[in-house]
Amino acid sequence: MDIGLLLRLQELRGSFLDSVLLEVTDFVVSPVMYIFVAVLYWCFNKGAATYLAMNLSTGMLVNQLLKNIFCIYRPWIRNPGVVPLEAAKTGATGYSFPSGHTQIAASEFLSVAHWQRKRKWIVALCIFMPLLVMFTRMYLGVHTLQDVVASFLISLIVLFVSAKLLHWVEGGEKRDLYVLIIGLVLTAAMLTYTALKPYPRDFAEGILLVDPADMITDCYAAAGCASGFLIGWFLERRFLCFKTDVSAKARFGRAIFGSVVLYVCAAFARGAMTNIHRNWGEFIFFFFAFVYILFIYPLIFTMIEEYVAKKKQQ
Repeated sequence: MDIGLLLRLQELRGSFLDSVLLEVTDFVVSPVMYIFVAVLYWCFNKGAATYLAMNLSTGMLVNQLLKNIFCIYRPWIRNPGVVPLEAAKTGATGYSFPSGHTQIAASEFLSVAHWQRKRKWIVALCIFMPLLVMFTRMYLGVHTLQDVVASFLISLIVLFVSAKLLHWVEGGEKRDLYVLIIGLVLTAAMLTYTALKPYPRDFAEGILLVDPADMITDCYAAAGCASGFLIGWFLERRFLCFKTDVSAKARFGRAIFGSVVLYVCAAFARGAMTNIHRNWGEFIFFFFAFVYILFIYPLIFTMIEEYVAKKKQQ
């Protein structure tokens, strides 16, 4: 059934829709979306952005763990009749189940829907977007129906658990510490398991279909996101507690400078770090990206704003 659907969808290709849907699927994993999370956190609604970042980082960890547990090959490997759009294959590496693009889209847009739940048109748009991404992944021939549906459902579970967990944390003094410790232990367990487990090593025409080393590297990246979120969130919560109810000028300054640094790091630092060490380079980059967003940069702009405020009073 799943392969049959892809075969029917690929008959629709060959128009401008190919490039449009390719842009849609690439957009949800672009640096722009991460900058959106950061600006929302720094300037407008820290609680909503924290919820979004938790869903994003936790979802990535769970999604990557499931990929490495099930080790399900891409549709065109399972059935030669499936011919994915060539441009889409560059972002469709590794195993197929569950869909990473769907998970990211669901984490991002459904978190915004939860935040803006009183604005029905925003909620409708935010529900439509991950559904559109699910369709694009199948239309492009890089995921099956099972891949995208499972990822969407997993994301819903993560969103529900995150909401309950953040609410629970507010009810006790040390509960954030418990979340930090348990989260780091689970992240370390996931990384240890995926690094040591056996993987299939199937070849086609002398070429390894999926390199286990690539999948392990992806797990280091996901672990970096999760642990970076946990530590950045805990540090900000315990030692900073910055405010977003500031002037438009302060918001503009926070957004511009912080976004430029984040974009430059995404463009250049990741490649440099992975050249030094493939796995730990990925881990460290994503770890510091989340810590930078959640704690380091807020600490910097808080100190600057407090210094400027004192100078004006003198």
